[in-house]
Amino acid sequence: MREISFRRNLSLFRCSFLALLTLTLMAVTACLQAGETVADNNTNLVIGLLVPPEEPGAASLRDGATLGVELANQSPGPQVRLIIRGRTGQWGADGVEAARMVTDDGALGLIAPPDGAATHLVLQVSGRTAVPVITLSADSSVSQTGVPWMARIVPRTIEEAKTLFTGIHASHWVAVIPDERAGREAARDLNEAATNSNCSIEKIIEVNRSFTNATRLGKQILKNHPDAVLLWLDPASAGTLAKALRAAGFAGTLAGPGRLRSADFAITAGGAVEGLMVPGPILENDAATAFQHFTNAFRARFGHEPDATAAAAYDATTLLIHILRQPGGHPAHEAFPISFSLAGASGILSFDSQGNRKVNLQLFKAHDGQFIPAGAGANK
Repeated sequence: MREISFRRNLSLFRCSFLALLTLTLMAVTACLQAGETVADNNTNLVIGLLVPPEEPGAASLRDGATLGVELANQSPGPQVRLIIRGRTGQWGADGVEAARMVTDDGALGLIAPPDGAATHLVLQVSGRTAVPVITLSADSSVSQTGVPWMARIVPRTIEEAKTLFTGIHASHWVAVIPDERAGREAARDLNEAATNSNCSIEKIIEVNRSFTNATRLGKQILKNHPDAVLLWLDPASAGTLAKALRAAGFAGTLAGPGRLRSADFAITAGGAVEGLMVPGPILENDAATAFQHFTNAFRARFGHEPDATAAAAYDATTLLIHILRQPGGHPAHEAFPISFSLAGASGILSFDSQGNRKVNLQLFKAHDGQFIPAGAGANK
């Protein structure tokens, strides 16, 4: 009876948040139809960044977006103000916060975080309001929502994983992914990438983000006798597990998504960061210049090196401001699908008709505290 009661209460709880989100979206739509937006009197453009407090890399998201706005305000054009919202709470809270950035703060464009579930909620708001969204989510499902005024600033999981599968010579793959929705999306994309690369993942292990016994988890992974382990987790969790695997004697290849190029991974992994394989963009000349400019500015502003998440947030902000500053008085959503290209800190910003980033990736290997191009089969 208790289990039935719990399920009934959970169902009612979710329905109540769906109703709240729906009512908020209806209010947003009504405001936009009436031409009622709220904006700072001293600011021409407002953009919103959704950062749930529990989001891994939240500081990098905020810093990258902040720098993007500050540098944009040094160039000609309307001044820009950044609104940051996001709160821990029940299901649907992020969607309500995204809606409030539009109706209460007057945001003309939104930046969604790497979390796929949060991005889907932001896209619900965008679908009702025609407010453009730039997302940092790598989930393939994000570009299948049917919202036409959306762009993904990062490569898809499928593209990153395919780079790893084709560049690393391994026969026995094991993947470690988060549980719940994030894990289901990752598993689907990783399996598709493996199939496209003519290989297979022998075991996919789901773990809770707050796992505490990394040693036990490491032993569970090694029972499958892998010669390559995909750590498709947030940087801190991946670093903890990498350290445990090396301590358990694993001598094979550790690999993961580009977001593992971060201080959080390096701090938690310690010496286990050596040899880590990740995909990364090939920087053309213009992009290499943009990357160096971003890195210098970030270091001067925040006193430390930027990571991949900070660069993506910076590029998302720069792209969104570029779209909102276009002359002619046309609504921003009419700029989609994006047909132009920009040189960003993470490479040339170019997109397909569904808003997916078009990017050429290569393999990088951690060596002596930095990531260097690895080349095919660099694990040998």
